[in-house]
This record gives sequence, C-alpha cells and structure tokens, in this order.
Amino acid sequence: MLIFDYFKKNVRQLKSNNSNSLPTKNTIFLLGLSELFIVVVGILLALYIDRWNSTRNFEKQYENTLRIVQQNIESDIFNSDGVIAHFNSRDSLRHNIMLNKFDRKYYENGVSYWQKAIVFYDQFEIATDGYNLLLDMNEDIPNRYYEINKKIKKLYKRIPSIDEYNKNFKEIIWSIHNELTHSYWFWIDDYYGKMSKEQIDFYISDPYYKALVQKVLNASALLNGLARAHRIEAIDIYNDINEILGPSKDVPENITYILTDSVTKKYIGKYKMVEGDTSKWFPKYYSDNLILEIGLKDSILYLMQDNEYASKLYYFNRIKPSNTYPIKKHHVFISSTGFFEFYKNGNLKVGAAGPYSIWEKQ
Repeated sequence: MLIFDYFKKNVRQLKSNNSNSLPTKNTIFLLGLSELFIVVVGILLALYIDRWNSTRNFEKQYENTLRIVQQNIESDIFNSDGVIAHFNSRDSLRHNIMLNKFDRKYYENGVSYWQKAIVFYDQFEIATDGYNLLLDMNEDIPNRYYEINKKIKKLYKRIPSIDEYNKNFKEIIWSIHNELTHSYWFWIDDYYGKMSKEQIDFYISDPYYKALVQKVLNASALLNGLARAHRIEAIDIYNDINEILGPSKDVPENITYILTDSVTKKYIGKYKMVEGDTSKWFPKYYSDNLILEIGLKDSILYLMQDNEYASKLYYFNRIKPSNTYPIKKHHVFISSTGFFEFYKNGNLKVGAAGPYSIWEKQ
C-alpha cells in the first residue's frame, strides 16, 4: 500500500508541475506508467479481496458441513447401540442353546421370536448426508481441515461392507424363515398360537437347529464387528470436530469412552481365564499363560500386551433401552478386539471371535 500511495502522490505532483507547460515525452511515459500501475494494483487488490471472501465462504460452508457430519455421527452411534447389544445378547443365547440349557418346559411356557434365535435380525443404518456434501466439495480443502477430512473419508469407506453385511444378515434370516414354512408344524402352530411337540423337538433334539443358530450368529457377528469399529472411529471424530470448531452443545452421554477414575481403577490388574476355549485366538494372542492384563492410562482402560497399551477400551454407555437385550447392570467396554464386561464379583467376560470367555481377577 505504501508503493501504491507513492505512485498516486507522484502522479498528482507531475500533473501539478506540468499544468502550465507542455509535458515532455518522459513525463507522459511516466504518467502513463504510473496510472497503469495504479489500475493493475487496483485489479489485483480486487481479485485478492474476492479470493479472500471466497475462501472465507468456503471455510464457513465446510465448517457447516462438519456440523452435519457430527450430527450424522451422533445418529450412527445411537444406532450402533442396538446392533452391538443385540449381538452380545445373541451370543449369550447361542451359548445356552449349544450347552442344552433350555429344557422342554422352557419352550412349553412360550418363547418369543428372539428366543428362537433363528428368525430375528437387525440392521445397522448409518447417515451419510454430511459425507455426501463433503464429496460434492471439489475445491481444495483448507490445510487446517485436511486431517479431519481424511479421517471422515476413511470412516465412510466401510459403507459398501455395511450394506453387504446388512443384506447378508437379512437374506439368511428370510431363507431360514422360508425353509421353516415347509415344516409340518410351522403354519399350524402359528395359527393356534402355541408350540407343538414337533416344534419343541426341533429346538431341543434336532442338530440342524444348532447349525442354523451358529449360522445366524456368524452373520450377526460380521455386522457387530463393523458397527463396533464404526462406533469407535465415530466417537474419536466427533470429539475431533469439537476440538476444531468448539462444542456446539453438551456431548451426549453415549459418545464417550471413559468412566470416572474411581470406577476404572477397580478394573485394572491381571485376570486368569477360568472358562472358555483356550485354543481360540483371543486367549492365545492377548494372554500370557491364560493371564490377561488390564491397564489404565490417561483415565482410559487398555488391554495390555507385552507390557504395552495394546488396545483402548471404549466405555459402552447405552442410552437405547430394549426388552430383548436390556441395558447391562455391569460396566461394558468395547474395543477393536471385542467387548469386555466387568462383573461385580470381579470376573471379566470377554466376547471376541468365537465363544466368549470368563476371566477371574487375581
């Protein structure tokens, strides 16, 4: 701006000095050059201001889109409540069925669709409004938003897998349902609203029923794994957006991964496996001679491995009640490896790939 003022001052001085005399060629050239410079600088300044305004408008638009993504994430986390709780309850139901813990009287008293274990499914629905808006933004992302933009795109890369596992779970249940319609008892029992001896025999004595239970559990496990991974990343991104833009409201109770230190400190220590299959990957990979260790760092529980903080445990604070799979009375945590339920008697239930295991605190 000093150069700009300097040229304006010299142009006025030259015009004043030559107002009463004919200007020389050098003076005319200098006047023309000065005025041209002023015009060019004016144009460049206008372009700069326009570019600055465009950048500011784009940043504002991007920030508004981040808030939409944050709202979508809140919805996703809420929807994951049911999927994760559904799987954990189904895993326990499968466990009781495989060990023949349900006798004839149990079925004669009447059971729900859920308790039959092979005719009920759920879906993991995620919201993508904000993500789709980000994809439509073809301009360069501002540097300060580069990392969060990369995290968001990574989060939603699992959309095709979620769609596929939703479809797979639904198709398996409906294929079983269609198969059962050919059974002698299916339509008759449903019409009279009671279970016949033939249907109860199917649940108690037919090994094919247990095979179907495991098939459904496998489909549920695939969806649960994606819902758990999505929830964990979504919680981190939700908090990252608050760090960048500042919180716009109180963070919902279920979007967290910590409890008070006074509670979590009760859970740190070593646990010995007392029930479960020792050949499964979780006991073999994460425990040393069937001893599992839980540590605490920065108010967060971790699954330890070789004295390292191997996997963060996210507190699974559900806010969505369900009669089928009610909210646990114990504290439940989830991680990339599975779920961890701490019982009041000091035991730890770990649900990973395959049947769950029970660990006793040492």
